[in-house]
Amino acid sequence: MLERYLDTLLFELQGADEFIMAMPAEARTEWEALPPDQRTRLRQKADGWLQRDVPPLSASSYISFSRAGIAAEYGENWDARREMLCDLVMGTCLFPDGRYDMKLCDVIWAICEESSWVLPRNNPINRGREGMPLPDVRAHRVDIGAARTAADLALAVHMVAARLSAVSDQLIDRIEREIDERVIKPFTTLSDFNWMCGPKADALRCLVGCALAVLTFVREDRLRWVGARKCWQLFDRLLEALPHDGSLGAGLDAWAGTAEPMMDMVMTMLSASRGRVDARHEKQIQLLCHYPVFCHVAQRWFINPGQHSMKPSLDGAQMYRIGCYIGDDALCDLGAFLAHAAGGATPEKGKWLLHRSADLFNVAPLMTEPGKPPFRRQGYYAAAQTMVARGAEDSEQGIALAVHGGANGDVGAHPDVGDFVLFCGGDPVLIDAGYLSDTEFHNLPIIDGKGQKLGASFRAEDVSCRLEDAFALISLNLAYAYPEEVGVQSWQRSLVFERDDGTLRLIEVFDLNEEKRIEFNFMTPNEPGLGQNWAQLGPVRLRWEKGLSAVCDTLSVPEGEARALWGERLYRLVLSTDAPQREGKLTFTFNPLRTFG
Repeated sequence: MLERYLDTLLFELQGADEFIMAMPAEARTEWEALPPDQRTRLRQKADGWLQRDVPPLSASSYISFSRAGIAAEYGENWDARREMLCDLVMGTCLFPDGRYDMKLCDVIWAICEESSWVLPRNNPINRGREGMPLPDVRAHRVDIGAARTAADLALAVHMVAARLSAVSDQLIDRIEREIDERVIKPFTTLSDFNWMCGPKADALRCLVGCALAVLTFVREDRLRWVGARKCWQLFDRLLEALPHDGSLGAGLDAWAGTAEPMMDMVMTMLSASRGRVDARHEKQIQLLCHYPVFCHVAQRWFINPGQHSMKPSLDGAQMYRIGCYIGDDALCDLGAFLAHAAGGATPEKGKWLLHRSADLFNVAPLMTEPGKPPFRRQGYYAAAQTMVARGAEDSEQGIALAVHGGANGDVGAHPDVGDFVLFCGGDPVLIDAGYLSDTEFHNLPIIDGKGQKLGASFRAEDVSCRLEDAFALISLNLAYAYPEEVGVQSWQRSLVFERDDGTLRLIEVFDLNEEKRIEFNFMTPNEPGLGQNWAQLGPVRLRWEKGLSAVCDTLSVPEGEARALWGERLYRLVLSTDAPQREGKLTFTFNPLRTFG
């Protein structure tokens, strides 16, 4: 997809001395224009390190992970060193008068003295090899830890090179030498992704670290071009492996780990090519960045299937930054809304210096945005087989629906193909609890006491979607989501949302190999009120046909994140067939309460 940019990159690739990815300390007008509260916060964080020593890293704490899987002490001190580096660089940019020079020198030197930047959990030589719990300092590889370290040190050079040189030219020379040995050499000399260690999910971030290292420190033209070309080609391969419609099977929890490094790479090459290599408007990139807007159902609620929360921890400042990069106003609006909902607090712990510096200059425009969340009228992501629909664009009034098909084999998946969530007026009516994994705790049928199974082969088939002005429809065959022994010949589930009267119809057409009892489950945070062939679920009334009996189960929510989200109780409405059935068609109708007299 991105190969066509290589010729432009070859001719427009600028030198290391011209490449800049952050606001340097010399840009006094920009730094001094930061809001007073931000300046005070950054100064206090930098001052906090002046009386502290650089946290120690010991061989014994590294070994403890190999022997017992415990790396808490090492990990905490490793993180603290990077936080110290970022805080002192930002403080130096605000106050380039030398007050932080020596402490910044201490932490940079200490990081350069580390035997390895690879985190213990990713150490490639201790896997299956007794007596090899420490990193091999003669054969470096790049994991997420090494990539972040290289990126933070590179950005430190971009931002405070003059202050580092004022202390000693040896500092930048040492940074360059260590990054060359630990990151640039393995990346440029080893083929494919053999330079990398750690989870494949970290590949994009690792690639960004390598790109920043190459473009900051490689000065020889041919080697610089070879490194930049490899970065771009591997980036292209990683994008090709993702769904081309921008959806993510692992849910919104994976969005930040994909969209952010993807845009880091795009913006890095944009900067390195004098703005000539610009992939920001590639359709796949645009759609993937836009994905949270598509998944947004109401306020801080999102469709987020599997073991994920319907109120995921999303960084509003990060979302706003990505929205600004690609010119997506709706994503910017959603990011601003989430930032306002969090009280303006921007999480910084664990953030790369690249992101912290960018978000810092977005604070003022971010917090002056009105913070009104966007609501898409309708949309469909084919790869994820996910549809969303509501009555009107940018309105929470009436019903909002989100349905997903897909397969039960994604990371963190539940056996829940065909599940849907329903909101009305911004309030949850039917939900995906997240912490309850079995099919019976989703808005799905149970057949002869059996639910769906986990695995990529358990999937939806014959999926179709129609999005019209008057209605939105999705239809899925759930037969293959159930194990063969259940005997489902066909189970076509269709959901039709009709905008004229705000009605949602759930239509189940099924064919089994023999007569069996069927239960239709509906999960809700609202205690149902039961009537003759109807149930009141908060602001929505559910109606069903004769031949079904209703029972309501009360579920106690465990303490912790789930209870903070749902309260002490959830409810499961179970509608069971009065007699075993082999085939049939049943319709369930949902209407907002206001439509009833």
